[in-house]
Amino acid sequence: MLDSRFRGLLALHGCVIVLVLPLLFFALAAVGVEVTGRLAYDLINWPLYMMGLVASGAIFFNFYTMLGPSISAQDRARVFQVTNLQIFILVLILFTIIFATKDQAISRVFISTYLVCTYAVLFSLNMSLPAWISRYVLGGKNIRSCLVVGTTASCARISGWLHSRQALGFSVVGLLNFSDEEPELVDIPLLGDVSRLRETIREQGVNQIILLETRHSKEWVKEILDAADEEGCQILIFNPWAEYFDYPLISVKDGPYTFFTLREEPLESPLNRMIKRLLDLAVAIPVVFLILPVMIPLVWIKQRMQSRGPVFFKQIRRGYNRREFVLYKFRTMHVRRKGDEAQQATRHDPRVFRFGEFMRRTSLDELPQFINVLKGEMSVVGPRPHLPEHDRIFSQDVKIYPQRHFVKPGLTGLAQCKGFRGEITDVELLRQRVHYDLEYINEWSVWMDLEIMLRTVRLVIKPPSSAY
Repeated sequence: MLDSRFRGLLALHGCVIVLVLPLLFFALAAVGVEVTGRLAYDLINWPLYMMGLVASGAIFFNFYTMLGPSISAQDRARVFQVTNLQIFILVLILFTIIFATKDQAISRVFISTYLVCTYAVLFSLNMSLPAWISRYVLGGKNIRSCLVVGTTASCARISGWLHSRQALGFSVVGLLNFSDEEPELVDIPLLGDVSRLRETIREQGVNQIILLETRHSKEWVKEILDAADEEGCQILIFNPWAEYFDYPLISVKDGPYTFFTLREEPLESPLNRMIKRLLDLAVAIPVVFLILPVMIPLVWIKQRMQSRGPVFFKQIRRGYNRREFVLYKFRTMHVRRKGDEAQQATRHDPRVFRFGEFMRRTSLDELPQFINVLKGEMSVVGPRPHLPEHDRIFSQDVKIYPQRHFVKPGLTGLAQCKGFRGEITDVELLRQRVHYDLEYINEWSVWMDLEIMLRTVRLVIKPPSSAY
């Protein structure tokens, strides 16, 4: 019900953007022809570019749920993220058309101007259009009058949520509580106790009941449901178990039964796993067969000049489902004594030779891990793998740490893009890193992988201070 309204609003938002993209293209083209005289209508391949723009708008539908649960007040950071992904897709499609057709007639200045103007328009629409559509589509006669049934204590707990749903066309008329309850202060009208349910529904024109309590009585719940059916009200039943957990419960329906889980894992889908694997191979194959054959002899020569030993450093790490595998890196340290492997690298670590410092700072030492990606032991994007000994220690410090093993480890990850890389010096640092790792697992999408890859390239070019 609420989810249908939310997704419906975002779908309308997407339809508007599908229309805006070609209209803006045509408007700027008209300016280029009529005002500047630098374009000619017959030089533009209108059908192909229009198809590309509409296709871009269709792909954008995958991003709108990232705007967040609030329609009325959008999170600026989320809007930036969605808009960046939209422009990335738009650039990819437009330049694919230009290069595939060898289009020399289209003005590069025009395309650049279109992309800049589109970014500004998309950001503005993502920021404000959902709330405007909500007011227009779900306002007036479409507003649902909601009556809350439960205790004042339970109502106070979800007070913020009740007010936030007003943007979806829900108006809370008041609360009916239990006659044997000691009332608490709530910020919605208290209309009496549940004995007045049918009377209140008729007086207030209620067409939606939000049931917060079951009183552990099947008969009592049946009375509420019968009243809702007979008075023509829809009913929304609150899940009270959520307060016992630190995470929101996600319902899973399987056959006639409904279960709850603590987190959603998109990579449990075989289709999503296949897409992620194809993306991994698309990146790993060129690196392993084109870049590594050039890099290996160059690295070997520099290593021989500063620190004799093997070109590769191999170490046991734990990955998907805690399976152990051999991780490959370019050696950046002097050959070490046995038993010294578990010590984390520190800033100005004397074990690291000079060229090794450069490779560590620029992450070039990680390139051989594309071999692990090719073998299926790792992914390009995912939680960074650690030594089994470190896994045991970190699990003691942060209890949810082992949940990182729900997916394959990666060369880079969301935590690294947020600045959490290098030595783990305290528990709070570890906790924040795990937080971002689990956020990645719970919210994975192919677009998130692409964004993390692009941000990682930027970090390789301009390494953060934690890179050592």
